Amino acid sequence: MSPGTLQRIVPFGLAASLVGLTSLLGAACDGGGTAAPTIEVTSEQLKPGGAYITYVIGCDKGCDQLERGDLVLALNGQPVSSAKDLRVSKIATGEPVKLKVRKGKTGQEAEVEIVAKPNDSMPPIKEAPPFWSVGAADLDKAPQWARRNLFAHASPMVMLVNVNGGITDGRQMVGKKRLILFWDWATREEQAQAANMLQVLQMAQADLNAAGVEIMFTQIQFPSNQRVAPMNDSGLRDWQKQVGKADLPPPPTYRFPNATEYNAARELGLEGAMNYIQYLRQPPAIVLLDEEGIVRWHSEGIQAPPAGDPLAGKGKDDQWTIIQAIEFAQKQL
Repeated sequence: MSPGTLQRIVPFGLAASLVGLTSLLGAACDGGGTAAPTIEVTSEQLKPGGAYITYVIGCDKGCDQLERGDLVLALNGQPVSSAKDLRVSKIATGEPVKLKVRKGKTGQEAEVEIVAKPNDSMPPIKEAPPFWSVGAADLDKAPQWARRNLFAHASPMVMLVNVNGGITDGRQMVGKKRLILFWDWATREEQAQAANMLQVLQMAQADLNAAGVEIMFTQIQFPSNQRVAPMNDSGLRDWQKQVGKADLPPPPTYRFPNATEYNAARELGLEGAMNYIQYLRQPPAIVLLDEEGIVRWHSEGIQAPPAGDPLAGKGKDDQWTIIQAIEFAQKQL
């Protein structure tokens, strides 16, 4: 489905009450309005190419010389341009392999010898590599406004409950491309945004599935919301019936576990030191994960369309924002 098709089909009625939507590039994008937008990984950092290291798990030798932000330029003298060039079978052989690396902190190039074996200490993931990576050119495809704090991290720690049953975590997200929309409903504006985005996702769901992308429509209570409690399963299903498109199925819907369901031991991810909730400051937040579990898109809030776009100045910024994420998920993940 093309952006033009989505723009023509989405009704504007639900968005009529939206007032004063804040652009993600505006002052309020960090929740308290005290900081400029965070660009977690810049194009300048990625300019040398290679594969960007998102998280180091560890290995028998040499991994202590690698860190997040380094660019792997070559493996045993062969140029590296993507994560596929660093498959487990190539770097976790049990034998020494030499990496040419440009250090993220200094920009200096260095040769690092590592010895690694496939890592099976992160079930259900089998034969994990000594470090997670993504092609620098692929990572650089995301627009600047979709490079928030989670951008280029490995899959975060998370525990989410499907409203139709079942619990998933960050490790279980690996192996499939995902579009995750985290939303809240503390204000009328947020409720209208969520309803509009729900309808857009319903219309795009078949095309996303055909592209191998799974939707996770996820309600959480953002840290900034101290007034309105999240809905339960039946409440979410009823809400979707009221505001969604009756002729289309709802996307897979998730919520944060309640106090009875929550289990810290089930809140797992690839990057164990980082919990996703601390990086979600302004709803809605969109996270796109590639099949390797790398965050390739992380936006917060609503982004205004550029001048000249068909939706510019029409009060449909929420629709434009989710359409951009859908297009990226279909074509760039």
